[in-house]
Amino acid sequence: MSSVKDLFEQMVNSQIPVSVISGIVTAVRPDEDTCDVQPQSADAEVFDVALLNGIYPAVGAEVLIGLVENRLVDTFLISADKITHYRLATEQESLLTVLQDLIKLIQAMVFTTNSGPTIKLLNSAQFDLLAKRLPNLLTA
Repeated sequence: MSSVKDLFEQMVNSQIPVSVISGIVTAVRPDEDTCDVQPQSADAEVFDVALLNGIYPAVGAEVLIGLVENRLVDTFLISADKITHYRLATEQESLLTVLQDLIKLIQAMVFTTNSGPTIKLLNSAQFDLLAKRLPNLLTA
């Protein structure tokens, strides 16, 4: 009887191009753009879930993962309730480096006044703090 059930599940699952599983992140590997997820059900842990959108979930985050053609080997992150950082980048640039360069240029600005050029940016320390905070949100 279980073979009939297995065949029925196989037939139904093959008709669904993408299914969704909820779970908890158990490990994140930013250098590989993957994470591992323990499903909310008692099913086995899902390894190497692809992080496709530059979103890095925190360990312990509640997530939704998609399965392409219901195959556990083709999984990807859909959403996460807690993240550690974002990566917004192309092959040539990342938002983090562009913003860091912008802050450096602002700090180096010189203006001409009636009494000559400006010497020092008065709020330079605030820009330094801002530059230090950026890596907490973005990664290159």
